[in-house]
Amino acid sequence: MSRVAFVAAVVALGSRVVAAEPLATVVEPPPTDVPPPPPPPPPDREPCAADVAGAPVPGEESGRTDPLDDGDTTGRAIGRRALFVPKLAVDVAFAPIRSSIWLYDRYRLDDLYYRIFFNDARTIGLYPTVAFESGFGITGLTGGARFVARDMFGEREHLALQAAAATSYYFRQLYSASFRTGNRLGKRFSLEADVGYEIRPRDAFYGIGNGDASPAPAMPVDPRVSDVAVETRFSQHRARGVITGDVRLWSDLHLRPAAAVSDRTFGTPSEGIASDQVYSMGLVGWGGVQGAYGELELRWDNRRAVSTWDPHGTLTGGTLASAFAAQFHRLDAGADFARYGFELQQFVRLGIGPRVIAARVHGEAVTGSRADVPFTELPSLGGPLYLRGYALDRFRDRVAAFGTLEYQWDLAGWIMANAFVDAGRVYSAVNDVSLDHLRVGYGLGLQLTYGGGFVSEVSVASSVDGGLFFNLAFNPVYDIEQRVRRR
Repeated sequence: MSRVAFVAAVVALGSRVVAAEPLATVVEPPPTDVPPPPPPPPPDREPCAADVAGAPVPGEESGRTDPLDDGDTTGRAIGRRALFVPKLAVDVAFAPIRSSIWLYDRYRLDDLYYRIFFNDARTIGLYPTVAFESGFGITGLTGGARFVARDMFGEREHLALQAAAATSYYFRQLYSASFRTGNRLGKRFSLEADVGYEIRPRDAFYGIGNGDASPAPAMPVDPRVSDVAVETRFSQHRARGVITGDVRLWSDLHLRPAAAVSDRTFGTPSEGIASDQVYSMGLVGWGGVQGAYGELELRWDNRRAVSTWDPHGTLTGGTLASAFAAQFHRLDAGADFARYGFELQQFVRLGIGPRVIAARVHGEAVTGSRADVPFTELPSLGGPLYLRGYALDRFRDRVAAFGTLEYQWDLAGWIMANAFVDAGRVYSAVNDVSLDHLRVGYGLGLQLTYGGGFVSEVSVASSVDGGLFFNLAFNPVYDIEQRVRRR
């Protein structure tokens, strides 16, 4: 027999043996303490709870390689019990918010809102506005509406018309119109025009300086030389016209020229102690202030949402650095003066959620003396933008310095919560700036965003001097665009 025939015979014989006597397969029986996996649901229906009734609970799955949790340690158990009361308080405080989020998602209130108030493209619509103010001895609501057209002529031109009136005669009325050119003049240059008229029947004036609140004195006070702080009221009617330009020089560096004209008249308040009764001497500008304001600002601004998963319209990273110089020219018989200042902001994203630390430093000063600058044109602190925890414009003087540190975290896709501490004070001169006798405010806030933009912000704040202030605002706390409009 040849060698080839011998090999073929061996292969054939082996095949018959394998076919006749296959190797036995050892199958291990399933563990008796683990229930068999549930059968898959029929393809014609969705899975339900009954389909996974026999599945192992979390932590008891087979094949786990991570260490199992043996339960709470003694320290963790003590910590849980110690934090029960604060946790319960937080849960109760946020219960209305969580309920609102559930209703919002369950019934798609955003779609209902846009169907009622906006066109299909969501470029033209109406925003109902409601503002709540407190800390003035009384509280009240201001309601109105804001009409917007976001793309009027195809280059993102923006028109906004707003009207608001108070439910109580103690609070102000506001009427304004603004127009932005968008990309009509190119992507490096834009203009915005704004006109407005305000009726404010009960604004507060506490004198000039960093003095503590005092009862009404027996004698009139001269705020030019005295720091006595008495809560008084005055009314004012104010008309303004503003034009602001924005030139992008390079990357995130912008040059922003601005000009404004304004006319203020003052009078007796609707309620409260009149300012001209207590401060009858030296209340500069009480007869009315008419002026023209010119400003030049250099701004670096790369604030943004760091991750595409961060809530739309929020700032989670980046820096803002701004410096400005301006001249206020009196159109009446008053003296001219200059204004200058700076703003620094830094946002640091700590982690997903997102979790953000925001820091801010603001400084502002005027060159005129207390005898030259109208009392409403002095740099001021207090209110929802600068030094929360104090009444609006609680402190006024020739120099104002302010800083804030804030921690922000995400509650939902359109709600960010924050806890903040503010500190600052006013000074009579730049040489007097120090960290002595700082005013400190603190509190909690919520910021609502939608569609890539800011909607509103609500905060509850107090201070080392006491008091509780609730504010609902429609301008972001970190927005510095309102500075020129206030002139």
